[in-house]
Amino acid sequence: MTGEMTVDPSRWLARVRHDFCKRLLWPARDRRDIGGGPAPRGLVPALVDDEGKPVAPRALWGALAADAPAGLDLDRFGAAVTRAIAAAEAGDVAGVLELEAAFDDLAVLARSLDQKGP
Repeated sequence: MTGEMTVDPSRWLARVRHDFCKRLLWPARDRRDIGGGPAPRGLVPALVDDEGKPVAPRALWGALAADAPAGLDLDRFGAAVTRAIAAAEAGDVAGVLELEAAFDDLAVLARSLDQKGP
């Protein structure tokens, strides 16, 4: 049960960065750097869960959010995730890239929990 376990904010943040953000941001960064419009669904990454099975971006975020450290407010980042996924589905490179700033804000919040300690 996630709610009863102590989750290391730094480790959780690293998982969010690696398993979710990087994979959502890479296609948008590449398209920005190359120029031109993305192919249909070209910004929607192929993601996998902890077992290596394909998973939709919303489902992966849901699993990561469920494992978040207690006390971490995910409302703003969750809204940014929703917008970034919609942007990816719509082929909106700039919209996807907005997730970078949202992740930076989340990192500040998570690190503040890390500094408070148990």
